[in-house]
Amino acid sequence: MSFRTTWILLAVFVVLAAGVYFFEIRPRPEVSSLDPKLQIWKVNKDAVNRVVTMSGGQEQIMEKRADGLWYLMPQDVRADYWRISGTLIRLSNMRASRKVTDNPADLATYGLDQPKASLTLGLPDGQTYTLLIGDKTPNEGGYYAKEPDSNTIWLVGTFNVEDIERFVKEPAYEPTPVPSPQPSATPEAAASGTPTPAATGTPSTGDSVPVGLPTPGVAATPGS
Repeated sequence: MSFRTTWILLAVFVVLAAGVYFFEIRPRPEVSSLDPKLQIWKVNKDAVNRVVTMSGGQEQIMEKRADGLWYLMPQDVRADYWRISGTLIRLSNMRASRKVTDNPADLATYGLDQPKASLTLGLPDGQTYTLLIGDKTPNEGGYYAKEPDSNTIWLVGTFNVEDIERFVKEPAYEPTPVPSPQPSATPEAAASGTPTPAATGTPSTGDSVPVGLPTPGVAATPGS
């Protein structure tokens, strides 16, 4: 192998090694498409033990008790554990699609002077997270929302508001158990249409016997 070829192969190796380092080995900063400035709140969904939703002037309360199950109040009945837990995945991680303003001139402009709906999440230590829901945007891209003690107005997704409203309009009652199907009774065997052949009878001892033959069981008389 010539000296020139060796240097070419060495150069190729160096380029490949550099590529592996820069694209595979070199530590890369974490890249997130979620803007942290749009995070309204983020709480542990499993720690939430009280959910209060309001819509159209009606309120629905859901409480997690010491037995770990959810109950509806004031109905005081068991609730749909999986529906509430599944919805809390979204509601406990409340994000806005954008910030509208930090200094609203008039809350009525956004329908937040008299909120149409609201959500409150409660924790065992008494801490609460509340979001007030106002009007829908003109392009129906979301709803105006704000926290009670903040001037910041957010734009939140319609799916979040629909979750809140559904808890009120369709309370999360525990599903009614579906009874297991009972095994069907075995139908009686259908009578066969083919006539059963008559059993062959055994001739009785009283049947006539041909003349000249001795009767079974009777000794023949000599000279007869």
